Amino acid sequence: MLKDIPQNVVEYLVDKIPPYTGLLMIKVDSRGIVKNWKGNPEEYLGGTLAVNGSIEEHVPALSGVCPFEQGSVKLTKIQLKDKYCDIHAVKENGHYWIIFIDQTREVDSLKDLLQSMNEEQLKSRGNLNTGADDLPFRHLDKLNFATFLRHDDGAFSLQPNIPKWIAKHPLFEEASGSIDPVEAFPFLEVFILEVETFWNENRESYIVSETWSETFADKDHYLRAYATNFNHHNYLFLKSFIREGVEEQNLLQAFRDSTLAFDKLAKTEKKLKELLAYKNKFNSIISHDLRAPIAAVLGVVNVLTTDEEEIGKLNEDYQELIYGIKDEMNRLLDYNNKLYHWANLELGNFKLELENIALDEIVKIASETAREKCHEKNISLLVEAEKNIKIRVDKTLFLQALNNLLSNAIKFTPMGQTITITAKKDNREVSVSVTDTGVGMDDKMVKNLFKESDTTTTRGTSGEKGTGLGLGIIKKIVDAHKFRITVKSKPGEGTVFTIHIPETNLV
Repeated sequence: MLKDIPQNVVEYLVDKIPPYTGLLMIKVDSRGIVKNWKGNPEEYLGGTLAVNGSIEEHVPALSGVCPFEQGSVKLTKIQLKDKYCDIHAVKENGHYWIIFIDQTREVDSLKDLLQSMNEEQLKSRGNLNTGADDLPFRHLDKLNFATFLRHDDGAFSLQPNIPKWIAKHPLFEEASGSIDPVEAFPFLEVFILEVETFWNENRESYIVSETWSETFADKDHYLRAYATNFNHHNYLFLKSFIREGVEEQNLLQAFRDSTLAFDKLAKTEKKLKELLAYKNKFNSIISHDLRAPIAAVLGVVNVLTTDEEEIGKLNEDYQELIYGIKDEMNRLLDYNNKLYHWANLELGNFKLELENIALDEIVKIASETAREKCHEKNISLLVEAEKNIKIRVDKTLFLQALNNLLSNAIKFTPMGQTITITAKKDNREVSVSVTDTGVGMDDKMVKNLFKESDTTTTRGTSGEKGTGLGLGIIKKIVDAHKFRITVKSKPGEGTVFTIHIPETNLV
């Protein structure tokens, strides 16, 4: 409908004309970061918005919904400040419009209807202690609930229609049909202290206790307490999960399963803490041991390249070398910054900075970086890269993957052999291959090559040492781009690593 209406008319509708009066629309990115908005945030959120702030700070109901993964999201009857709203998230060109629609009138109508039902059930406040037919919750005994009315002095009275299980409690007084719940069930003393404030606020909601066990009448009872407000009165409900004729084993099994789940959760939490500790340690090492020397070298190179008189004293080869160092140090600094977010890469939340790059340019940079190491081992490096192929990648990370592949190939290729890097378009994809004539691998090694648990390192043909993380980083980078990597290898015949780039990433 609105897509055929001029933009200025739509804006007028949003601001001036019912039913759009007061409508709030907030534009966010996929992570829920605010970009701009239309309407009055104060009316819905009770405060002003800030560009680049998080929408979750203003709308807690959206916590866990961001980042948005679906085309649209709808949340109904969400309370914000003094309003009840329907919240819609609609996708538009990689961003989302969060639309708040005031439904307060509809909710108030429901409240009025409930209030009428309450008044009809209660008759009047003075009839609370008359016949059982005039009482609310009078049929809850059929669901195994015992209902208690809390009085102004803090005492509780057991309401009629008493479930059988509570009548068997030794403190139940049959003559008066009463029992003091706090005396009979000491666990309730703490629970009632927790809900005092809730009761005093008279909010029409409820609070649930943990489950606990009591033994009486030769039976184990598993109990849970509920506290609620109803028409300005406070109620306490007790429910037993064990009744005459009901198998106990099902409930006990459920408790065992619950305990097992908590044990698994505790182990997972412990593992997560270990991973977070590793991440923090790793980030600290990067911060202190790499950032400072990179910045220092980059500072010296910047001084050299900005002093035209001094750089002019060098011949063309040395000038090219200086500018090459500058490019490499900038790239290393950029990669160092990305390593700060390595934990996000592990969790699949890493945000790539995609750009359109000529593939032969990336291959050339990677090959130039590898030539010095190749020269040290008298290895021939051949480059076969097709022209006019452009891909959409994170240049720094993709280049790092190629550098790691070439470094790995040099490590396991004997002196005097050959390494070839090939980039070509084949059918509906582009492939980048690094082929060496090195020691190769058997099928078992190839199968376990990218396993996360395998961080072993093998010395190269000239005794080179490794970190054991190179291939893992390559796999993470390839996965983050949604590319594929394949390996072909035979002992003594060398290895071919190939990165497959789908047609969707071709420009």
